[in-house]
Amino acid sequence: MSDEILIIGGGFAGLAAGVALAQAGRRVRLLEQKPQLGGRASSFFDPATGSLVDNGQHLFMGCYHQTIEFLKTIGTLDRVRFQPGLSVKFLESDGALSALSCPRLPAPWHLLVGVLRSGSFKWSEKLEVLRIRAALNHSGNSTNGNRNLTVDEWLKGLGQSETLRHNLWNLICIAAMNEDPRIASAALFERVLKLALFTSSADSRLGIAHVGLSDCYTSAAAEFITAHGGRVELGRSVTGLVVTRGVCEGVMLANGERIQAQTVLSAAPWNKFTSLLPGDLLRNERFFTNILSLRPAPIISINLWFDRPVTDLEFAGLRGTTIQWLFNKSRILDEPGRVASDSGGRNSESRLSYIALVLSGAHEHIGRPKEELLAMAIGELQGLLPAAKQAKLVHSLIVKERFATFSPCVGVEDLRPPAATPVRGLYLAGDWTATGLPATIEGAVKSGYTSARELLQTA
Repeated sequence: MSDEILIIGGGFAGLAAGVALAQAGRRVRLLEQKPQLGGRASSFFDPATGSLVDNGQHLFMGCYHQTIEFLKTIGTLDRVRFQPGLSVKFLESDGALSALSCPRLPAPWHLLVGVLRSGSFKWSEKLEVLRIRAALNHSGNSTNGNRNLTVDEWLKGLGQSETLRHNLWNLICIAAMNEDPRIASAALFERVLKLALFTSSADSRLGIAHVGLSDCYTSAAAEFITAHGGRVELGRSVTGLVVTRGVCEGVMLANGERIQAQTVLSAAPWNKFTSLLPGDLLRNERFFTNILSLRPAPIISINLWFDRPVTDLEFAGLRGTTIQWLFNKSRILDEPGRVASDSGGRNSESRLSYIALVLSGAHEHIGRPKEELLAMAIGELQGLLPAAKQAKLVHSLIVKERFATFSPCVGVEDLRPPAATPVRGLYLAGDWTATGLPATIEGAVKSGYTSARELLQTA
C-alpha cells in the first residue's frame, strides 16, 4: 500500500493541506474532479468580454493569518492588495455616499475613532457601537451567553437600533458569514467581530485580489506540491472511500479505478463528502451522521459590463437595496478587458466597465429567474449610481452558487467535525469543519493546516 497521502479536492483547504504536508517532507497525491483547481474559490475566462470572472467575489482581511502564511509560502501574497487601514465606502439607495475610515491606532481605538469621525452614523448610533465593544470586552473568550441566540437577537439585546443593525452590523454579518442575521449564530458572529475588528488595526484591513481568484493560489500551490515530489491530478473524480473494519484503505474513482493509500485527507465540500462514505458508516456513526444536518447558504454574483465607467469607487457596501456589495472590477483587476464599440461597430477609446454585485445569504432569491435578477440589479444600480442611467449594458453574467457555504445557524458548531475521524487513516479539511470560523477563505486554509498537523502527529 502506498505511503503517499491522498488528498481529495483542490480548493483552498486541499491545497493548503497539500502544501503543509509537502513542506513537512510527505509525498502528496491530490485528486481534483474538475479540469481545473480552485473549487468554490476560483475564476474563469469570459470570452465575450475577455475578463476573468470569479465564481464569487471574495475579500481577504489582515486577520487571515493562516491564509497570509499560505500565500507567502507559495509566493503569491503580492497578488492581494491590503489597505493601510480599514476603509469602507457606503452607498445609499438614493446615491448618497458616506465612509468609515479607521486610523492606524491600537485596537479598539482605531475602530472607535473611525466610527466617531464617520458621517455614516448618527451620534446615538456611535454610542451604540461603543456598547458593542463593552459587551465583547465583558464576554472575554466565552460565547456561552449567546450560544442559543441569532445575530439579530443578540444585537437587539445589546441595544443596537434597527437603523444601525441594518446599516452596519447586518452588512458585516452577511459579508463575513453569508447568512441572514435572523438565522446566523451570534456566538460565531461575536468571534468574527473580535478577530476582525477589535484585535488590531492591521487585522481589520481589507484585502482584494488584483488578479483572478484562481491565479492567487491554484497554480502556485500545485507547483509547490510537485516541486516537493508530489502529484496533482485533474479530472479525477472520487466516488467512494474504501473502508474496511474501521480503517480507510484508499478511494474508488468514477472510472472504476481503485487507489490504495494508508492515509486519505478529504477536502471535499460537506455535501459531497457524505456521498463518499459507505452507507452503514454514515447511518451508524454519529460523527458522520451529524454532517447531514448542515444546511447550505447560497450566493448570487451578478456581473455587469457597461460601455462606459459608472463609478470611481473600488468597492462599496450598499444600503437600502437587495444587493449588498458592489465591486468595481475594472479598477480592481490588472487586466485590460475588451474595448467598447460604438453603434457602428467601431472601437471607441473607452474599455468596458466591469461591475460585480453580490447577494449573499440569498435563500429568497436563488430560485428567481436570471432575467428577473438582472432587472432588479440594473434598477438598483441606477438608483445608486446616476452614471449607470446613461451607460449601456453590453454584457451580463449571473453566477448562482446554491451550495456556496454551509449556513452558520444557531447550534451549527455542534455539527461541525474535527480533522481526525473515527476511521483510522481518514482526515477531514474544509471550511465546514470545526475551525471556529464561518465559511471563509481563512476557515478553509486553517482547516487544511489543522488537518495536516493532526495527520503528521498521528499517521
